Amino acid sequence: MTINILGQGYESKSEDSVGNHLIKFFTDEDFHSFIGISAFGSQAAIRGLSHYIKTAKNHLNSVTIVLGVDQKGTSKEALEELLDLNINAYVFYQPSITIFHPKIYLFEGTERAELIIGSSNMTSQGLFTNIEASVHISIDQNSETDKKIIRQLKQYFEGVFNFSDPNLKKLDKKLIFELVKAKVVPTEEERKAVQDKAQEAERSETENLISKIFPKRSIPKIPKEFKGLKKAPIKSQSVTSIKIGNIKFIGELVWESGALTERDLNIPKGSNTNPTGSMLFKKGKTTNIDQRHYFRDIVFERLKWERDTKPVSRHLERAIATFTIIIDGKLEGMFKLTITHNTKTDTRSYEQKNSMTQISWGDAKKIIAKESLIGKSASLFKTNRTDQFILSIH
Repeated sequence: MTINILGQGYESKSEDSVGNHLIKFFTDEDFHSFIGISAFGSQAAIRGLSHYIKTAKNHLNSVTIVLGVDQKGTSKEALEELLDLNINAYVFYQPSITIFHPKIYLFEGTERAELIIGSSNMTSQGLFTNIEASVHISIDQNSETDKKIIRQLKQYFEGVFNFSDPNLKKLDKKLIFELVKAKVVPTEEERKAVQDKAQEAERSETENLISKIFPKRSIPKIPKEFKGLKKAPIKSQSVTSIKIGNIKFIGELVWESGALTERDLNIPKGSNTNPTGSMLFKKGKTTNIDQRHYFRDIVFERLKWERDTKPVSRHLERAIATFTIIIDGKLEGMFKLTITHNTKTDTRSYEQKNSMTQISWGDAKKIIAKESLIGKSASLFKTNRTDQFILSIH
């Protein structure tokens, strides 16, 4: 057994943050299960962890996260983000003066286990920037002495680990609705409004005085994927609508491409033309995104993704979506097209922060592979229907 102290936030660069350890352990294939128990959880932190959790499902047989919802510390959007992970997701709540306050992260494998217990909540600040202290225990599963600490933990929190505690409820849409209706769980907007109001009052009354007593400190940086999603600045309206027969689709702008090339449009001309009939979803004009994860984990997150069964292509995930394609304001039709995402994170392309998601033009190639479209721009709109999008080329 090896025991180390994990400190973070006390210095300007915290490489030993709990968040960095979680990322490292999620990518370690020695483990077969994970359980995270946290008093609070934020939308940004769960979204940041989502890519690592989804990838880890390849080797983890069980992924469980239990969140508390006391003191309005966990938002509706955080719970929705957790629900979208399709894991064992639970909420613990007891209507009393006492609150649910543990922070426990346990990875278990056949040969070893890693346990982190401390003060870090499953929030971006709690995992990376707050001044926190945790104990990291590396456990040899072949040592009965080492395994004793896991037995003690599971015995004490038996009702949580075996899901039998009456105050532990499996997360679903109905539970989220009831918690919001009961005003136990706030929306992100409500939570932020309370915080902003408190901060504004504090600034107006004490900022000048307190700054003379306590100097400001430099703090560690939060990884981009753990920050709140920033909507990309756009030149036109972010929402549009299109009516096809009696059906009206409402779409939110989620991506704008750069100038389309022969390769993007799969025009059969020249040796560099993409022979597979597909286009990478590159950043284009859309700023403040990580193009390696943005399209798979945010734009197309609601699709039914399936991993290739062949060993040589197990790292590829595919999903089918319906695209309403509009070219220069003219409706060209609706096409079922395949989206492919490369889950590998150890490739040169990934390290160079290139796009990992692409669309295959399929039957739409007949209207896409045209020289007249070279240099034009594509805009992608996400509709209120799970598998339907609007692609406008103009």
